[in-house]
Amino acid sequence: MKKLLIILAFLFSLSSTSQEIKSYSWDEKPVFKQIPEEYKNQPAVVLFDKRWIHTRVGQYAFATFVMNHFAIKIIKAEEINKYNKIKAEDNGYIRTLRDFHARIIKPNGEIKVLPEDKIIETEIDKVKSIVFEGVEAGDILEYYFILKENPNAYGVEVFQKDVPVLEAEFSTTHDGVSFQRFCSPEFSESTIKRKTTSSATNLPPYVEENNSKNVKNLIKVIYSLYSGYNTYSWYSFLPQYFAKPSFIYFKKSQAKEFLTKLNLKSLPTDEKVLKLDEYIKENFDFVWRGEKAQKLKNLNNGKLKLNASDIFDLYGYCFKELDISFKVVIGMSRFMGDVDASTYVVPLSHEFMYYITETQKFVSPYEKYLSYGYPMYEVQGSNAKTYQKASSSSVSDMVFPIAPASFTVTETVNNVTLSDDLSKISLQKTYSNTGYEGQMNRNYIKYLKENEEEKELTDYLKNRMLSGLDLKLDQYDFLNLEFKNNYSNTPFVSNLKTTINETLQENAGNLILLNIGKVIGSQSDLYQETTRKFDVDLKYAKIYKHKILVTIPAGYKIESYSDLVIDKKMAGDEDKNCSFKSTVTVNGNQVVIEVLEAYNAINYPKANYEEYRKVINASSDFTKASLVLKPL
Repeated sequence: MKKLLIILAFLFSLSSTSQEIKSYSWDEKPVFKQIPEEYKNQPAVVLFDKRWIHTRVGQYAFATFVMNHFAIKIIKAEEINKYNKIKAEDNGYIRTLRDFHARIIKPNGEIKVLPEDKIIETEIDKVKSIVFEGVEAGDILEYYFILKENPNAYGVEVFQKDVPVLEAEFSTTHDGVSFQRFCSPEFSESTIKRKTTSSATNLPPYVEENNSKNVKNLIKVIYSLYSGYNTYSWYSFLPQYFAKPSFIYFKKSQAKEFLTKLNLKSLPTDEKVLKLDEYIKENFDFVWRGEKAQKLKNLNNGKLKLNASDIFDLYGYCFKELDISFKVVIGMSRFMGDVDASTYVVPLSHEFMYYITETQKFVSPYEKYLSYGYPMYEVQGSNAKTYQKASSSSVSDMVFPIAPASFTVTETVNNVTLSDDLSKISLQKTYSNTGYEGQMNRNYIKYLKENEEEKELTDYLKNRMLSGLDLKLDQYDFLNLEFKNNYSNTPFVSNLKTTINETLQENAGNLILLNIGKVIGSQSDLYQETTRKFDVDLKYAKIYKHKILVTIPAGYKIESYSDLVIDKKMAGDEDKNCSFKSTVTVNGNQVVIEVLEAYNAINYPKANYEEYRKVINASSDFTKASLVLKPL
């Protein structure tokens, strides 16, 4: 009898926890938090955003209930259409609707509850929604809905919006499973009985900034579910998946034959890895979404398609057979987030690669464009986890290296030919790249050429290398297109011949202003963005070198070139600062204009934003600068 009572009490506790979320309701006469003075000029303010997930998993129970309760005060009438249409869905997914209520609360306290017949359902995707009608500035829109769905193993709940949020709550209850959550630092956590709640107050409006870790900086809650032992601990996850290579679409014996035919054993480590990486990158491609992988009989049989994990594990198998010491390295794009210290956070996209311990270089199987050498640019300077099976401390930490600016150099030579009357301008441009820029350009142009995508190719050349100019692309060719050039960082070169359709000249009395700075391509500016919320985070450190050669036709002389001479430099460490410098030299009737623009770091703290901004604006100013000519 005692055992029976214990079992009944346990079953009742499961039922009551589940019933609590299903019977959720709002207050008949709600009291909302006062809007702070700093937010009273906002177009709208979210009064609260409450979310609750209950998951039950057991022999006879397999379901999740999701509750969303939301209230927003519309301050400016032009914002009404942004917030008056509500879909009962969970992060874009359509679920079974259990409950859906909506109401408008007027400034005088009058409450208008929307009747159920206002709930409409779309024919195709069966989403139920409500439209708030008759909304005016000053109204509060409040709604809540409860959905039933199959349990999700993980999720991301973003609470920050383009307007302030006064109260944010994420609650969980559970039966048969446990929740693990990773919250932005704005949240604090509390547990009452079986309900755990993460709360935050006064979340500022989200600000999108160029060259910023926008996704990482979002205020959010990430959660995952597990039952019993947490298999996503690094010490469990890494050995489970990377202790030994496994193949789906070919056999281990085929991998051994593949390696034998490559004949790499007698080579030094650096050359072994280079040859292996080059062969796989040149001959293997991924099976993309919508395609089906096929079992392979001969891995040395030219161009082949494989699923991504087989390609990754093929590298690992070859390293092991060639007695190359390596580590599996797991990082995360620094623009998305940070690798967690203890756990593989399932909802977040991680980056997997190999680190060759002898050469201290990286192999990136999943990055088709990237050769053996530096890691992908997104992870530079960020933390990583490594796994080495033979090591006594198999799981360890690493910080990814940062490639110097001298690795990624874009260099252009612009030969400008003017007709005798200056009405027609021809431009021959040589555009070369090294480093990350070179590898990405090389890979994409090679893809377009192999697939005979002529229009896409010419559009890419115009937008990438000749941006800001209205022109006709008369001719182009490429040098060093082969993937092998990545290993020596040989420049990828595009030679372009064009006719400029627009006029670059402007008359000022008897003077002619020739907007010659425009030929380097359009440059962004930061004249409007006077303040900065986050640090400046660039993709990679880089250098730009431009040379413009102009021969002045007979009958004209150079009156001035002062606008083309610019010198802006950030103070501080030469190895980390940024700068823009342009110079002009005149040799007879030829003008030589040279530009050197350098960004020696990938991060510039917002405290240095004003100096960074001056350098960026200098590059934009140059494209507006003119060479002043005068008739003889």
